[in-house]
Amino acid sequence: MLPREIMANFFLFIYTHGVLLRGILAAVLVLFGVFGTRLLRKLLVFIRRHTSRFAPEWLQILNDGFELPVLLVLRAVLLFFAVIAFPLPFPAGQVWRVSSTLLTALITAFVAWGLWRSASLCGLLFRSAENKLDLDSNKTMIRFFEKIYRALIVLFAALIILDLFGVPVTGLLTGAGIAGLAISLAAQSTLSNLIAGITLVLERPFGIGDYVVLGAMEGTVEEISFRSTRLRTPDKVLITVENSKVCAEYIQNMTGRTNRLWAFTIGVTYDTPRAKIEQLTADLTALLQSDPMVQPGSAQVVLSNFSASSIDLDVRVYVTALGLDEFRQLKNRMNLAIMDLMARDGCEFAFPSTTVYLEKTQE
Repeated sequence: MLPREIMANFFLFIYTHGVLLRGILAAVLVLFGVFGTRLLRKLLVFIRRHTSRFAPEWLQILNDGFELPVLLVLRAVLLFFAVIAFPLPFPAGQVWRVSSTLLTALITAFVAWGLWRSASLCGLLFRSAENKLDLDSNKTMIRFFEKIYRALIVLFAALIILDLFGVPVTGLLTGAGIAGLAISLAAQSTLSNLIAGITLVLERPFGIGDYVVLGAMEGTVEEISFRSTRLRTPDKVLITVENSKVCAEYIQNMTGRTNRLWAFTIGVTYDTPRAKIEQLTADLTALLQSDPMVQPGSAQVVLSNFSASSIDLDVRVYVTALGLDEFRQLKNRMNLAIMDLMARDGCEFAFPSTTVYLEKTQE
């Protein structure tokens, strides 16, 4: 005879013999379920505190994840037996059937909750395979697959619970397959975003915490989900961009660079003599090279163009100011120094102007 049948026969005997005995037993079980689990929790905390140094990391993750669900499972089991023992005005078989179904559903939900809380196992798995997968920075991939892991946990737990309550799961899956085909035709953008999200995670053009430029948008990556990528812009605005649009842009990852290009144009007036322009070019190159945040030998100042209202000097220099705030401070400091240099060299900034020539005709 199976243990479940033995317990069923035992409680059936109690259920049919002795109302007082059943009431006392139910009260004891309720009290133990309320107060006894607290003692068990203290015992588990004591054991974990003294074994955490020797237990492997995966066991510690499961211990942390299932600590509370296990206590709730024990409490649910004790309350289940209390309900069985209590003298209810219903047939014993009906009480057993309904209570056991509810208990199984609760245990399934608590186990799923424990697995949900143990999602850190995904990170442990990726770290253990880091040498084989060549994951230089796997934080983004870990968070992405943790979401997939949790979604699967919820899906399977829901299917099991629905099956316990007599819902035809097979029929639902068949109907979901047919409905899914129709939905997929109407949700092609969502599917493309999902595929693009998986591509971003696998190819890793950027990760969580990287500063990126996506077309006209730029910011720090805060999250990569199934559908979209979230950026925190320099002015602290949170932007959500669809993954398909992210993949369609030229992705510039600014975090991995060692320097950044600063290119600008200075226009001087046409009445500036050649000697002063040559002197300004040399002095400007020396000024840029004197800054500690400029890479040695990277400054270039050349006369590039004769525009409509100015003689243009093209300036290109590589600087080590990688952060946006740091770069803005560098530009402010250097632009002020360039203004002083222009004044010392006797050169003037050009601005758009128009010269009108009037021809005098003789009558």
